[in-house]
Amino acid sequence: MRRGVRKLSLDVALLASFSALYMVVLKILPGIPAIGFPGVKIEIAIALSPIYGLILGHVLGPASLLIGTLMAMTLLPGKYTLFNYVTIFAAPLGALTSSLTFDRGRLLGIPKWVYAAGIYGVMLAFWYATDVGRLTAIFTIYYLAAVALVLASGILGSGGRIGRLVLRILAGSASGVFADHLYGSLAAIIVFRYVLGSLEPEAMAAWYLAAIPVVGVERGIMIIFSFAVALNLYLLLRGSRYLRVRME
Repeated sequence: MRRGVRKLSLDVALLASFSALYMVVLKILPGIPAIGFPGVKIEIAIALSPIYGLILGHVLGPASLLIGTLMAMTLLPGKYTLFNYVTIFAAPLGALTSSLTFDRGRLLGIPKWVYAAGIYGVMLAFWYATDVGRLTAIFTIYYLAAVALVLASGILGSGGRIGRLVLRILAGSASGVFADHLYGSLAAIIVFRYVLGSLEPEAMAAWYLAAIPVVGVERGIMIIFSFAVALNLYLLLRGSRYLRVRME
């Protein structure tokens, strides 16, 4: 009983601390304007989502990002637009995907990385079901590469321990960063093309195709940052009760 209370207290403390930290980061870091979508900004802070997934796991990681985002939106309403409320689950989804990729455990008898690949499968199915998505199939090359890394990290058991660890952390970082991007890109199609009807599919497709190299550079930098921080944090904290995923 006492152990359960201590664990609950620790979880609450971690949730409160990391939520507040993310709110502060959102306040400090500026957003990057999204080309072709007025009022839409890409938060640099989402590079932290894989790190939250690594340290806090499948529940506390996404929850901390969600609460931190809600706190930032409440305290800094002028920084956010209505579209930001549509994409409020993007960063939490990134943390969840990363955490499932990192973790070598099983859920309902199925390896957790399979669920990470499944998240991509569902979102990609929605992407290809839209007219804009079909016109921009090449845009999904980054998402498919992230899925390939998830599959490789889950299936490949050969190689040295360090090699497997590096691949796993790289896959977790890339899957989280691009899951956030895929969610946001898909939300933009649904909102601006279908809900508002303000953009024609050809116009949206042109913007997405033009943004392919920009996305590669922007998300590539985020992945490098996430990978470097996650690798060092894992080496520092492995075996600690503060690390919520079982990577080895």
